[in-house]
Amino acid sequence: MAAAPALALLEQSRQCLAEAYAAEFATARYVTSQDAAMRAAAALVAGHSRGGRSRRQDLWPLLAARAPELGEWADFFALAAVRRREVEAHAVRVSVREADDLLRAAETFVGLAGTTLGMPGADRSVRRLAAARGTA
Repeated sequence: MAAAPALALLEQSRQCLAEAYAAEFATARYVTSQDAAMRAAAALVAGHSRGGRSRRQDLWPLLAARAPELGEWADFFALAAVRRREVEAHAVRVSVREADDLLRAAETFVGLAGTTLGMPGADRSVRRLAAARGTA
């Protein structure tokens, strides 16, 4: 079983997923889904901690280094983080489909993180995806 900080981060990621499901706008759904994935990755990094302090690093490369089996997930969400910055800067718009796809990927990743950390599965009740609009 993982340490308390990792478990708290994983629970936060699950809360972000619930918020993403309820989001009315594609942008909010996309950003909150990315938040869920980031918190799950932080939980995994905390769970794979080697002790001691290390210099601050970007989360996704750090995850790939600490858990190489999750390297493809780290690459995927690193690209999504770049896209998120563009979305938040209003340089690009995110479609409802793109936001929904990221939500599904984040949900899968959060589940994988929980399994990896030896945490019991989250409530698997059916969630209703709120109808989303394309822009805020």
